[in-house]
Amino acid sequence: IIDATTSDPLTYNTQGTFTITWTYTGGNGNITTQDQTVIVDDVTAPVVPTLADVTGECSATAVAPTTTDVCAGTITGTTSDALTYNTQGSYTITWSFDDGNGNVSTQTQDVTIDDVTAPVADAATLADVIGECSVTSLTPPTATDNCGTVTVTNDATLPITTLGDTTVTWTYEDGNGNTSTQTQTITVQDTGVPAPVVTNLPNLTGECSVTVVTTPTATDGCAGVI
Repeated sequence: IIDATTSDPLTYNTQGTFTITWTYTGGNGNITTQDQTVIVDDVTAPVVPTLADVTGECSATAVAPTTTDVCAGTITGTTSDALTYNTQGSYTITWSFDDGNGNVSTQTQDVTIDDVTAPVADAATLADVIGECSVTSLTPPTATDNCGTVTVTNDATLPITTLGDTTVTWTYEDGNGNTSTQTQTITVQDTGVPAPVVTNLPNLTGECSVTVVTTPTATDGCAGVI
């Protein structure tokens, strides 16, 4: 038995087709050669990874995922889709994993932007509003939202003229379907006393009787002329 020898490499790490020439040398100087073809051909695509959803209330940014390949080792995904999302809704990113040898695997990743946090009132409690006779206007309170602008409304019908306490409900809405409320007490009071138009009423005299033909009047801050 004669062992073959060769000057060609025995290990190949590059894709392609190669030839090893083996030489058999007999004891009397007789030589025979034989060729052996070596084919390095990666036909296995990278492993398809399982990708977790990307979520956020106001925005979210995806990070390029990685996977493994039998030949290339660790491969980082690439995509032509956007990585950052700032608008409420659901989106899909398609990632490609290319091993550089013509094998590509793909995987999708879901992105969800869903604001579930309601605005928070800036003041823990709202101060009572006190008006004499009526309250004709209200100063809107403020609130802060995690994602942006807050719209403030109330259920009051102005002017408020009913004496006593009226409860007004303020509503804070963030534009993404989340609301919070806060109440405020409106107090209408009448603390002024009527003031006679004539400071001193004249005496009325008669011999047998007196008929009052002119009724005196007074003015009131809330009621007007009495």
